[in-house]
Amino acid sequence: MIDPHSGVPRHRQLADELRARVEAGDYAPGALLPSETRLSQECGVGRGTVRRAIGILRSEGLVDVASGRGTRVREAGAPELVKVPRGARVRSRMPTPQERAELDMPEGVPLLLVLYGGKTKRYAADRTELSHS
Repeated sequence: MIDPHSGVPRHRQLADELRARVEAGDYAPGALLPSETRLSQECGVGRGTVRRAIGILRSEGLVDVASGRGTRVREAGAPELVKVPRGARVRSRMPTPQERAELDMPEGVPLLLVLYGGKTKRYAADRTELSHS
């Protein structure tokens, strides 16, 4: 659980604990995490700490947060394999709202940009695996 004397911020400890529970299957894909209030009570931390921890998991693409509906573990689909040609450059950044809509990306997931031959291709980082061709 949360150790206030560990030197690691409480929200990071909670994010690590929740991530471990997801990876262990305690929270299956599609399952709701406990509410902020419940996590706050169970872990002995404030709701702000819970929100920051969930924010970390959201930025990692592990959960989706819907206001009034809770926090749900994302379904993990098979990644798209993209062969990156030799000499191509790959960058990442957060997508614009328009890009997020076009690529059907949840908030918090980075965009991968593959630049080659004067063209740029965009991919959602949470469902893309890059390989050298």
